[in-house]
Amino acid sequence: MKQIVFAIAVWAMSTLSGWAQSSETFTPKAFHVEVTEMFPLSYGASYGLNDFSLTLRNDSALVCMPYLGEAYVPSFTYDGLRFEHQYDKLQVGKDKKEEATIVTFNVKHGIVDHRFIITAYPNHKTYITVYPSNAQACSYTGEWTATHQ
Repeated sequence: MKQIVFAIAVWAMSTLSGWAQSSETFTPKAFHVEVTEMFPLSYGASYGLNDFSLTLRNDSALVCMPYLGEAYVPSFTYDGLRFEHQYDKLQVGKDKKEEATIVTFNVKHGIVDHRFIITAYPNHKTYITVYPSNAQACSYTGEWTATHQ
């Protein structure tokens, strides 16, 4: 009997937590992603990352993400993906098959232009790919939450 009650409680909690997550709507101009995994092209993947994120609000991108990759044009003043700058060329699309929202935008940091492609799913999973103009691309995964502008 205790096992049945426990199983029902676990099922109810998982059902309600899934419902609560899916009720939040992804907003392309106001979101925050907690980055938890990194997939560089030339190096091994990193899992279980903490304290890394990407936030879009108002007209700015706040980026604090690790980066590993080979630079095509070295920049000695480049401190990686840690900056807050205005973004431009924001585009929003939908992947109807996977019910995802795709957000692309550019950010200039020093002499480097960064192209961000974010794919956000209703279950809060997020895939990010960053294309620096002077180095290899790097991909990330995480979970999004809505922010207020």
